[in-house]
Amino acid sequence: MEADSREVRVAVKVEFVPVGRNRREWMWKARDESNTITISGQRFDSLPDAMRDAREQIDELAGGDGADDGPFAA
Repeated sequence: MEADSREVRVAVKVEFVPVGRNRREWMWKARDESNTITISGQRFDSLPDAMRDAREQIDELAGGDGADDGPFAA
């Protein structure tokens, strides 16, 4: 008997927000179709660092195996 291996895709909207006294640090928050919000809770020195972290965290929540599963827009 084979396991059912259907692929489920969920749209996630990610927002990057400048924070800090001089707005030189970044945080991110994500909202999925069910309106669940995930917030980084960490400040990043650069926007690319924040984007990398968001991708890693959202991949983990989605059950990603670390492989590139296709396009990802932030």
